[in-house]
Amino acid sequence: MPGYSLIVMLHVVAGVVALAGFWAAALMKKGSPRHRLLGKVYLGAMAAIVVTAVPITVQFAFFRHQPLTALFLAYLIAITGNASWLAWRAVTDKRDWKRMVARVGWKLALWPMVLLAGAVLVVGVQRGQMLFLGFSVIGLWAGWRMWNFSRRGPGRPDWAFRQHYQSMLGAGIATHVAFLSIGMRPVWQWLQSHTRVPPLLIELFPWAAPVLVAVLIGYGLNRKYGGRRGARPTPSPRMQSPAE
Repeated sequence: MPGYSLIVMLHVVAGVVALAGFWAAALMKKGSPRHRLLGKVYLGAMAAIVVTAVPITVQFAFFRHQPLTALFLAYLIAITGNASWLAWRAVTDKRDWKRMVARVGWKLALWPMVLLAGAVLVVGVQRGQMLFLGFSVIGLWAGWRMWNFSRRGPGRPDWAFRQHYQSMLGAGIATHVAFLSIGMRPVWQWLQSHTRVPPLLIELFPWAAPVLVAVLIGYGLNRKYGGRRGARPTPSPRMQSPAE
C-alpha cells in the first residue's frame, strides 16, 4: 500500500501523544482549564489513531491476507471510536441527553461496534480464541448500555460527568493495550524465551491488564461519586464544552 510506512509512523506518534495526554489530563484537577485542554489534546490524538488505523486494517485484510487480524483491528477501531465519541459528547451535550442520542454519531458509535463485537464473538467461539471471546463482551456490554440509555434516559442528574470519565477509561484501555502489546513486545518476547511463565499468560497480559485496571478504577470512581443508583448524587466538578 502506497504511503503505508508514513501512516504507521503517524499512528505511532498519535499513540505516544495519546498516552502522555491521558495521564497528564488524569492528574490535573477535574474541570480545570488545563484538564480541559489536555483532554482535547488526548481526544484529538485518539481521533488520529482511529483514522490512521483504518488503512492499517485494510493492509492486513487485503495485502497481508490476515482477515482475522483485520476483523479484530476493525473491532478495536469501533470500540475506541465509541469511547472517544461518548467522552466528547457527554461534555458537549450534558444539558440535553436526547440531543446526544439523536445524533448520527450516536448510531455510528453504537451499531458498528455491536455488529463487529458479534462477529468477534462468533470467531472466538469457532476458533477457541480467548482474546476474541473476552474482548467481544466489552462491545456487547457497552452497546447494551447505550441502547438502554437511549430508551430510558439518564438515571441520575450527574450522568454526563459519569459518562465522561467512564468513556475516558474505555479510551484509556485502548491506549494502554496498544502500548503494552506493541510498544513492549520485545519484553514479552524475552519473557517467553528466558522464563517459564506460561506463554498464554504472557500473550493475554497486555490485553487483559488494562481492562482489569480500568474496571478497578471505574469501580472506585463510581463509589466516590455515588455508585448506587438510589444514592444521592455527589456534586461533580463543572465540565465545560469547547464552546464555553
